[in-house]
Amino acid sequence: MKICFVCDSYKPVYDGVVRYFDYIIPAIVKAGHEVTLVCPKIPGTNDYEYPFEGFTVVRSFNPGFHTQGYWFALPDKRMFKAMKESDFVFIHSAGTLGIMGGMLAKAMNKKTGMFVHQDERIIFHNVLHIGNFMYNFYLTLISQLFYGLFIDTFFHATERFKGKLLDFGISEERIFHTPFAIDDSRFYPGNPKYDIRKRHGIPQDAIVSIYVGRLAREKNVANLIESMDSAMDAEPNLYSLFVGKGPDWEHYSSFPYRNKERMIFTGFVPDDELQSHYVAADFFTSPSLNESSCFTVFEAMSCQVPVITSAYRHDPDINHKENALLIGEIANQDEIKENILMLFQDEKLRKKIGKAGKKLVDSRNWDNHVKRFLKGVEYTLFEKRRNRIRDILNQSILI
Repeated sequence: MKICFVCDSYKPVYDGVVRYFDYIIPAIVKAGHEVTLVCPKIPGTNDYEYPFEGFTVVRSFNPGFHTQGYWFALPDKRMFKAMKESDFVFIHSAGTLGIMGGMLAKAMNKKTGMFVHQDERIIFHNVLHIGNFMYNFYLTLISQLFYGLFIDTFFHATERFKGKLLDFGISEERIFHTPFAIDDSRFYPGNPKYDIRKRHGIPQDAIVSIYVGRLAREKNVANLIESMDSAMDAEPNLYSLFVGKGPDWEHYSSFPYRNKERMIFTGFVPDDELQSHYVAADFFTSPSLNESSCFTVFEAMSCQVPVITSAYRHDPDINHKENALLIGEIANQDEIKENILMLFQDEKLRKKIGKAGKKLVDSRNWDNHVKRFLKGVEYTLFEKRRNRIRDILNQSILI
């Protein structure tokens, strides 16, 4: 089977989407399928790339515009050819290339799927700050037109996005759960390759919180930093690492916080240093607006680092004070601060949650994710055949 992914983000950009592709594409190829990934052509990249056998990257036309760290792209003949030769088209975001790719796939009579990893309501309201009329207009276009007419099957890794799909009126039979897993050969407790505390002048006896991800509005970074600053007022031995870049990095990293000397903004960190950063910390804090159970939550768990995240539509196997601390109202800085101080002050609780989180993430694996993914693809591809058989049977009964 030939699967074509259409995505508005890929290397040399590094984010959760790229991390996901690094996991799932080799597993799909290993299962005996071919994968083509269509993405924006970024300066310095080639039209075609062949990372390994069975996987081709196709770069689509880029008019030179980018925003929020992402490049704008339009369909071209390379994209058209890649989609035409595929058996199944998989849309990975409702960005420009994704939306046009979905429309083009339907014009070609291709079956389509979409991995849902964003909530457009958060992007429109909290990031773009568009007015109510345009908010309702765009949301209706995406939920009723694009999701309703151009996507056959939806895939989600976490409960947050299944809830969004149900809110949008998508029937549950079109939704497939493909839970995240983590490569424990890359993310594991202890034995860091780099001494991150020494690099940044953090005392060995300090208690360190870590955030890993894009510094962007939808990640609720502003509330996290304000809450951390307040917690640091109460605890002079509390330090915080903010690992990652993102469109708002300069704003957040240059703001004159009261405890700025204990807030360390690392900027971009290469993959081979991430494990060292996680295990340098005593707990992980990520009260994101957009997601409760993202990759970094599970990477921290895999490193046996206790996690603070959002309670809103979190995965059902993540439980408050058992394998994570869950924040009920992520806009409430006092509640974020309270959870930070709870882990800061209670070493036994940190160890308990860290061990339980590690046990949870160890129970998941990518083979299961890919099996569920391929099951959804096969369900979609053979839906027309099932409908035809059902029609024949119904006609036979009537006769």
